Amino acid sequence: MEVTNDTGVLHDPYESKQIERFRTALLQALALNDCSQRELSDRIGITIGTMTKYLRMVVPPFKVGLGIQRMLAKELGVTLDALAAYYETGEYQTGLSLADVEGWIRSSAGQQDLPAIMKSMHEAAVKALEPLGQQAVPVAYTWPIEALKKADVSDSMRERLGLTDACLRLLATEGQYDDEMVEAFSLVTGYATETVKRAFSERVPVQA
Repeated sequence: MEVTNDTGVLHDPYESKQIERFRTALLQALALNDCSQRELSDRIGITIGTMTKYLRMVVPPFKVGLGIQRMLAKELGVTLDALAAYYETGEYQTGLSLADVEGWIRSSAGQQDLPAIMKSMHEAAVKALEPLGQQAVPVAYTWPIEALKKADVSDSMRERLGLTDACLRLLATEGQYDDEMVEAFSLVTGYATETVKRAFSERVPVQA
């Protein structure tokens, strides 16, 4: 079965997934380096027009020049082999797991900088969407992180409850959450579940 993207180009499901991961890798590079599309384009050796095509998910990653992919891997801090493995499997297979990345954020940037990191990821996503004429994602929503800190919840406790760094980033940058997150957040902060759910859906802080 072939899948048509928003440009009308046909791709089979396997290739479509690779293209989606290519776009994710580009967004990760934008966020990690806190740079604009144009700046990243210069770093990896492409034009801004080409960057826009990549982000519109028109071009499969394995049809992109080796030099470009090598530079993108450098911006991501992984090997070229690891980047290729990510396109195929969705995982960076270098011994570097998502847990490793999250651990690096906690140890190198500091837990107190997590809201700033999420804000940077949000701004990078906005920059990526602007040339496409798409509606910008909502303003970065860091209140949940601040509320957890105020509740003095340990990292190990919140992660055992499912409030992982990855889940909180998705909530902050894309507004994604589920009922289990709502219940866990309600449990550790003391807010009613309906209050938390409304705050998550409307992306506003709960007023104390």
